[in-house]
Amino acid sequence: MKQIFTFCSLLLSGLALSQEGTLDTSYGNSGFYIYNSGAYGQYIELDANEKLVVGTYNMSRTFKFFRFDSSNQLDTTFGNSGSTSVNLGGEDAVLYDMKIQPDGKIVAVGYWEDTNSINRKDFVVVRLNANGVLDTSFNGTGIVTIAFGTNEDVARAVAVQPDGKIVVAGHSFIGSYRDVAVARLNTDGTLDTTFSGDGKVTTDIAGNNDAATCVAINTDGKIAVASYTYGASASGADYGIVKYNTDGSLDTSFSGDGKHVVTLASAYNDEPVAIAFQAGGKIIIGGTAFLSLSGRDDFAVVKLNSNGTMDTSFNGTGIFTAPIGVSDDTTQAMKILADGKILLAGNIAAGSYTDIGLMRIKSNGTLDTTFGTNGKIQQGYGNLGGIHDVEVLSNGKIMVCGYAGTTNIFLARFNGSVPAYLDAKDIAADHHGISVYPNPVEEVLYCNEKMEHFELYSLSGELVRSGGNAKEIDVHDLVKGNYLLSIIVKGRTVTKKIIKK
Repeated sequence: MKQIFTFCSLLLSGLALSQEGTLDTSYGNSGFYIYNSGAYGQYIELDANEKLVVGTYNMSRTFKFFRFDSSNQLDTTFGNSGSTSVNLGGEDAVLYDMKIQPDGKIVAVGYWEDTNSINRKDFVVVRLNANGVLDTSFNGTGIVTIAFGTNEDVARAVAVQPDGKIVVAGHSFIGSYRDVAVARLNTDGTLDTTFSGDGKVTTDIAGNNDAATCVAINTDGKIAVASYTYGASASGADYGIVKYNTDGSLDTSFSGDGKHVVTLASAYNDEPVAIAFQAGGKIIIGGTAFLSLSGRDDFAVVKLNSNGTMDTSFNGTGIFTAPIGVSDDTTQAMKILADGKILLAGNIAAGSYTDIGLMRIKSNGTLDTTFGTNGKIQQGYGNLGGIHDVEVLSNGKIMVCGYAGTTNIFLARFNGSVPAYLDAKDIAADHHGISVYPNPVEEVLYCNEKMEHFELYSLSGELVRSGGNAKEIDVHDLVKGNYLLSIIVKGRTVTKKIIKK
């Protein structure tokens, strides 16, 4: 039986398109909001109540976090009247990525620099409870440092497994070059020795400098990281992708040795910034490509099959690139949307200022011309310093986060599309006596018939569960909210809206 779900086809008829890609002037000050935080806005995450958690960097050895409610007011139930500061000491500390666990705890990663040793940097992982207080069940202090060697170890990305284990990716300076470095922590903050024997693994991709910038976990537990990688081309950096088995060994079903390099523009520097798994184990990588024809950076997306070959159903080659402005466009973040479309966000060079750039791409690798102007947005805001991250609300609106000036969090909101199933009954009415229950669900979702295959998607389009030959799905660890379940029962495909409470 052909058990393939085309997620976007389930939703296309239900998309509500209204001023998609325009600035939402009902937000803040005509679509923008600036908060004088004393820190740069770095990353944003939405908690289960859709409050906005912002992680920052303030150049004083401190990770600082803020939580805002829907009216842009600091949530005073979080930390100390809406914010939390974690002083890590040493020479410096920089936050690079952040995730919220299903239980509401916040995990942030970056590096900590030792004042007593030149160039000595270690991975640092900080975990807060949902109320913004350091989680002392995590290494006794809420803070873990990880050293791979005696020189430069920098964490750039984090992902949380369904079992709560934390995967951290970045680079380690080993010998003469930087290599991809990945560590996995148990829920208590100790290194997981079932991963590569000691909880840590380093990988050289092409014999020169590598540095992982993003990480993703598939539903089968396999891990993929994307890196900027030197050595494969004559000069310049390429997209390097490494895929690991659950035990930390290289997955040799991927490109023969677990490693693959994609050259977007020979002899020029390309950098990936985000990676995601899709149905069937396909891998999407978003980032920037420096194209020789234009002599400038452009937005880029690469799509691979699960075995590491290029997915030529995506734009004919597996590679998409496009400009927004007339100078450099640098991608900072990517989201896979509920209808399978790809949203890229980044910075557009505009004279002495930086504009916000957004681009939406169809699942087939072509621009979505229903978004903005022919699939693109360039939006200025005076002295904006730059944006770093993007999030999509349950109502389809798009939040971007960055910094303006030297000590301000910058936020902006754009209109987007809302899948109709968020406010309606099941997409596909059940005409064959097939039902799932309880719905809303807390722990386990049951089906009255055996599911030959199922796929459960989050609102952002992420595949969070898949399987088959079962009558139940364990969802206890999922974040509260709406999900879309597609199942095959007796050869029929049924789609249901699921509410996790």
